Amino acid sequence: MINDFFKKFITNDAVIDNYGLKYNNIFKKDIEKVINQQSVSLLNNKVLVKCKGEDTQNFLNTQFTNDIKELKNNTGILSGYCNPKGRLISIFYIFQLDKEYYLYTSLDTVQPLLKKLNMYKMMSKVEFEIINDVLIGVSSNTKINFAENITLDRNEAKKINNSILFKISPNQTIILTNNEDINSIIDVNNSNLLGYGSWDYLDIENHIPFLQESKIEAYTPQMISLDLLDGVSFTKGCYPGQEIVARTHYLGESKKSLYVLKIASKENFSYSDKVISADNNKDAGDIINISKVNDENYLCLAVLRKEMEDKKLIINDNSEIKIIKGVS
Repeated sequence: MINDFFKKFITNDAVIDNYGLKYNNIFKKDIEKVINQQSVSLLNNKVLVKCKGEDTQNFLNTQFTNDIKELKNNTGILSGYCNPKGRLISIFYIFQLDKEYYLYTSLDTVQPLLKKLNMYKMMSKVEFEIINDVLIGVSSNTKINFAENITLDRNEAKKINNSILFKISPNQTIILTNNEDINSIIDVNNSNLLGYGSWDYLDIENHIPFLQESKIEAYTPQMISLDLLDGVSFTKGCYPGQEIVARTHYLGESKKSLYVLKIASKENFSYSDKVISADNNKDAGDIINISKVNDENYLCLAVLRKEMEDKKLIINDNSEIKIIKGVS
């Protein structure tokens, strides 16, 4: 769904899907603008959840892969939520503002995440609320206007009046606000309005993975390099799947890891398509996040078998894959 305020900025080239605005210009222009110009990306495929109640910290710490008790006020960390078999249901940033916690995650995983949390909270005094205000992403070239000068360090969060700001990478700041305050915060008329596909590009470039619906419960944290991204604590107490995650950690490295790929393909592909070895058609891994750069080029995050790192990889007969970088 596209917020009414932004509808007047939609172009004739807009690509709109079930989430909302995916691209507002042709693919190449959206990517160029989010990198080089003032831009506002509508985060229709993401969501922010408020967690509140006197038992919130203790309860969340029994559920998530990272140590919530190590969180300081106005800071955030990457974390995950696993099923009892150690497979990820959701990946998210969690940050603390005053005595409340906020989860920033993919729209695809928020309902399975909340369903499990509500199932396990029992008598704990904790409540979860999906915030339905405007969620936008602003790149490093975009000026943010408040009465006070705003400078955020990475993983720092602030609440100013009715708005929440959180910086997840050097060039990505998330803002939750409302229709009344948008104009005072962002000069939308002199910024480029972009779809969520442009923000996905920055997520991929910065090794920030989010799960799509089809990938829920498909990977352990190590397969998706959540441990290397500081999203797992191996010193805190138990959480669902903790025994399996810890065993993998102490017995040796995972056979799979997270990689950024450039894919040139004359055919469309989706999350259901496998990355394979060009030599023997052997399964090499999965695509988990996709951003279309132009008509024949994509930037993707993929979970690959480490043994395939030096092989020639393809996703279909008319494709070519280049591994840009892995997580180390």
